[in-house]
Amino acid sequence: MNKNKESVKQTQNIKANDSNMNKNKELQKLVQNNKHFEFLPSGKIKCILTNHEILPTLQEFNNYLNGKSYKNAQENDIDFTQFEPYIVQHKSDRNKLYCNLTRQNISKKKSVVLKHVNGKRYKYYLSKYLEEQAKEEQENQESNQEDEVQNELEELNNLINEEEEIQPKKQKSGILKGGKKINKKKVKPQSEEQIEIEKTIQNKQTQQQDGKQMKKLKNKHQKEQKE
Repeated sequence: MNKNKESVKQTQNIKANDSNMNKNKELQKLVQNNKHFEFLPSGKIKCILTNHEILPTLQEFNNYLNGKSYKNAQENDIDFTQFEPYIVQHKSDRNKLYCNLTRQNISKKKSVVLKHVNGKRYKYYLSKYLEEQAKEEQENQESNQEDEVQNELEELNNLINEEEEIQPKKQKSGILKGGKKINKKKVKPQSEEQIEIEKTIQNKQTQQQDGKQMKKLKNKHQKEQKE
């Protein structure tokens, strides 16, 4: 009888050990497949989100997974800086964010923020802001182009003035008659270089005027669309 009892106990112990080994393997897989947990050298399991340490048993681990502490930590497991500069950290409340587009305070929770950025109000103000930015950028580009044309015209005018100053010095003197010195050519025709420069100036001025007229037409068309 005693031998039978001992054999039954041994069988039960073997089954218990097998069961514990299976549970340990299952626990190891669960921890390894979840980026929020890691094994410590002491054997305990640490939650990276909350820094909480858990006993290395399957039951304790499952209890923690289903607890409020871990679920609340998951709500904040998101990089809120990805929504900047439109949504930023609230100046006085660390648990809230602030939307620069809608002028609203937002709870610092993943679900709340995602709902906000996917809402109609946020998308409307975002599209308006991007339109204004694009319009401002276009105006700056047009202004820079006008400045470039103006600078080129000034440079060309300076070249003409320099050419006119140099030409009299290059004129050849004529034959002396009656004690007077005369020039072979009283009026010297313009050089090819000077003619090309003047043509370039005229073209630049025409382009500048055309650009201004196009800008006026665009503004008039936009006003008519708004009305």
